[in-house]
Amino acid sequence: MKIYNYDHIFIEKIKKYFSFQKKKKICVAVSGGLDSMVLINLLLNISNLELEVAHCNFTLRNRESDEDEIFIKDFCIKNNIICHIKKFDTLNFSKKNKLSIQMAARKLRYNWFIKLLKINLYEYIVLGHHLNDSIETFFINILRGTGIKGLLGIPKKNEKFIRPLSDFTKEEILHYAKIKNIKWRSDSSNQETKYLRNKIRLILTKFSSFSSFFYKGFRKTINYLHDENFLIEEKIKKVYHEITMEKKNNPFIWKIKCNKIEKLHPLSFYLFKLFSPYGFNNINNLKYLIDAQSGKQLISKKYRIIKNRNNLILISHKFLLKNKDKNYIIPNIKNINQISLPINIHFFLNIKEGEKDKNKIFLIDLEKIQFPLLLRTWRKGDFFFPFKMKGKKKLSKYYKEKKFSLLEKEQTWLLINGNGDIILIVGNRLDDRFKIRKKTKKILGIKI
Repeated sequence: MKIYNYDHIFIEKIKKYFSFQKKKKICVAVSGGLDSMVLINLLLNISNLELEVAHCNFTLRNRESDEDEIFIKDFCIKNNIICHIKKFDTLNFSKKNKLSIQMAARKLRYNWFIKLLKINLYEYIVLGHHLNDSIETFFINILRGTGIKGLLGIPKKNEKFIRPLSDFTKEEILHYAKIKNIKWRSDSSNQETKYLRNKIRLILTKFSSFSSFFYKGFRKTINYLHDENFLIEEKIKKVYHEITMEKKNNPFIWKIKCNKIEKLHPLSFYLFKLFSPYGFNNINNLKYLIDAQSGKQLISKKYRIIKNRNNLILISHKFLLKNKDKNYIIPNIKNINQISLPINIHFFLNIKEGEKDKNKIFLIDLEKIQFPLLLRTWRKGDFFFPFKMKGKKKLSKYYKEKKFSLLEKEQTWLLINGNGDIILIVGNRLDDRFKIRKKTKKILGIKI
């Protein structure tokens, strides 16, 4: 095994991550363990960095956890470093959110780091992950089932998080700590075999007899996989563009051409790469949806995909739920245009019938209006009397005849009379009961 005997070898490699011309403020995540203590000691030797420390106390090891916190505080006081401490009730959080202890701790940790980034305007959060961590992640993902991306290990840099020790092995870091006389705290939970990562870590120690060959091979493999993944991601971007009819963000909506998706080969691979980021991992369900009838849908935690004729519409739940069960009350005719409504709708009095076509105004018999009016979306059982037709019709049937997608149904507003009758499908059709007649004396005009 190659041993790094000199301080400058570690520092020079780490400096490459911080090639700032001006001094930058960063925050180092320090647990008190070997890796993070080596990291913070190395970073103290780089002149263009303004360091602060963040320490998470997950309160999982009782006295040990508190002693880790004291150890970090003392180190920061000694080195004149600002220290941020956060205590978490990790056990209750994991139970409440039905997460494993390790996943709960990870979620709590990164959520807090993101808040620190925003509040303190750090250039980066710096983490102490090393090559062994990437190798362990490689095997964990293999056991769970993964594509190339899952084999890349832990990224050296992503967004505002960097990991300068990524090229070093645990053994190299330990050797450096010993020759530099760096103090650290041992975490007893690292020996518990109830965690999958710890089990894999113990198995990997059996390779120590030929560790130089083992780690050298993994470094090469991960680098090759990064290159291959880059090419795949570039191809996926191209395909994404080819199948897209429309895409908006705020709220998110993505309209996709089914006939373009059907031509992709291998289909299963593309479906996974395109839709798994939105929580859709069941390939068979996605294939079924492509050929399904309009209105069928798949739902993930944050998104849903709706089949709409020859297209798919992928939207965030926020898009559909923002109007669901919302009611907007219009109390009277006075100052009606000052009321805050979700759509651009205007009301006019004393409108002449001849102005209807010219200004695209719906004309309503004002004497049939009962206040307060209500603006809402459709509900099961809604019906109306379509303008210039005899008899009533269920709104669901009307929407079907008009080939409304589920999205269009949930985004179409209804103007409701004070007695519960539908006056108008806004921007679409007037109810025949409210049309003006020869005997109509007062007219209310509605312009969309």
